[in-house]
Amino acid sequence: MEHTRRVFEAAAKLQDGIRERAITHGPRPQLAPAASTPTYTQPPALPPAPGGSTPTGGVT
Repeated sequence: MEHTRRVFEAAAKLQDGIRERAITHGPRPQLAPAASTPTYTQPPALPPAPGGSTPTGGVT
């Protein structure tokens, strides 16, 4: 029974120390979330129209 009481007293002291440090030092800064990949993807290029111009706009 005495051992149990000492364990509870030690746990209470530990909790008090944790609370005291939290009050003294304030909340810890949170890490910024990792940069996510963009959700937008460019659509595939359309093939040239039959009889159209070259991709540079010149005439063939």
